[in-house]
Amino acid sequence: MSERVRERRTVRSDDVSLARQRAITEQLLLAALREHDITSEAVEASRRAIFLAATSRALAMSLDYDATRDAVRRCVLPRDGSWCIVDIVESNGVVQRLPVTHPEADKQAVAQTFADLWFPPPIPRANGPGALCPGDAEPAVFPNGGLMMLAPNASSPKSLERLRALGFGGLVVLPLVVRATVLGTITFITRADDPPLSAEELALAAGLAGACALALDNARLYREAGRLRSVADEANRAKSAFLGNMSHELMTPLNAIGGYVTLIEMGIRGPVTVEQLADLARIRDNQTHLLTLISEILHFARSGSTAYRLVEVSAKAALQAVAEMLAGLVSERRLSIVQRPSRRRAVMWADADRVRQILVNLVMNAVKYGAAVGGEITLSSAVTRDAVSMRVADNGPGIAAEQLATIFDPFVQLASGLTDRRGGVGLGLALSRDLARAMNGELTVASTVGVGSEFTLTLPRAKSRKPTSTEMSVA
Repeated sequence: MSERVRERRTVRSDDVSLARQRAITEQLLLAALREHDITSEAVEASRRAIFLAATSRALAMSLDYDATRDAVRRCVLPRDGSWCIVDIVESNGVVQRLPVTHPEADKQAVAQTFADLWFPPPIPRANGPGALCPGDAEPAVFPNGGLMMLAPNASSPKSLERLRALGFGGLVVLPLVVRATVLGTITFITRADDPPLSAEELALAAGLAGACALALDNARLYREAGRLRSVADEANRAKSAFLGNMSHELMTPLNAIGGYVTLIEMGIRGPVTVEQLADLARIRDNQTHLLTLISEILHFARSGSTAYRLVEVSAKAALQAVAEMLAGLVSERRLSIVQRPSRRRAVMWADADRVRQILVNLVMNAVKYGAAVGGEITLSSAVTRDAVSMRVADNGPGIAAEQLATIFDPFVQLASGLTDRRGGVGLGLALSRDLARAMNGELTVASTVGVGSEFTLTLPRAKSRKPTSTEMSVA
């Protein structure tokens, strides 16, 4: 092979090698550029996510409606010089435009003028949940500011020139939507020389609009809940006042009835036969029973302002006193009371009168609804490290599981026919539980149909000597 042929082959081989090196270099450069682009996009996406999270957190800082509206009107896109215009649909259907805030103080007045002239697309309205069309939630984009759209609204060429000096560029209008309900619109505005909003920025604007809508909805619901709570409190106060006044009005003639019954029984109006004495006794029993019912209503109406005298109270003594007090009533029903006090020192920190009132209600409840003729009512106590429990149990028909959840509600009674009832207004258990909780205790029930029921009053244990009494008012 000649020298010239070898030289030509060497040159061609060098050219191929250079071409391969160039191709590899180009591929490496393109890969590096692609990696750089991917990294830049990831950094930008992370920056947008952090911005959206920070704005959402700021919007959620308060449930006050005015404070939330103030935070919404200050929302901006992550671009220097951006600002927004917010329109809110009030509960009465009127659209209100919030005052604008421009990042440059010297342009604040002109920005407000711009806001006064700017009319975004009509706010879509939904006739009910789910009635909003999906397209109604799409952003409306106005590139280059749409200054010509404002020209007919400008009062003079000078006003239009001032608006042009404001230096605004693109606008994007987004509805504030929560659960298919439109709460208003938010219009984001960028500077005149800024590039158009990218698809990613439009998605971020939609996220900001969603966060604003959620914050406004939460604040509006909180405000409505507060209003409803005030209405309920006012109604409850009116109810308590009515019950208290009616109870007093009813007690006056009932006390007079009892007084005249006593005069007749004493024979002041003339001789009284045995039969008449029996009738007078029935009148007195019914008068006493009605007084008891009215007293329960009065106590319930006043339970929110009852004064408690907290002292050391012996569980054994409290149960013994109640058993002696109601011995006559229990005997009339041919029942028996069994006492099983704790062998340990069971002393509570409570109000003795309120404890007795609760126990009387529980025993009366057992007499009326619990033990059958010939049955027994068991009074017992137990001690733990922090509490003293007193139990009133009967061996009556028991209470159905579906009724256990409501028997502590005011004016609730067991269904007729479960036992021989002696009447009542259904306040005894409700009042007793309120009294127990006011003394930092609790009243619970356990029952099995066909076996019986057991009510447990639990109160704080008096572990060491404390002052002889404490005055406490429960609001």
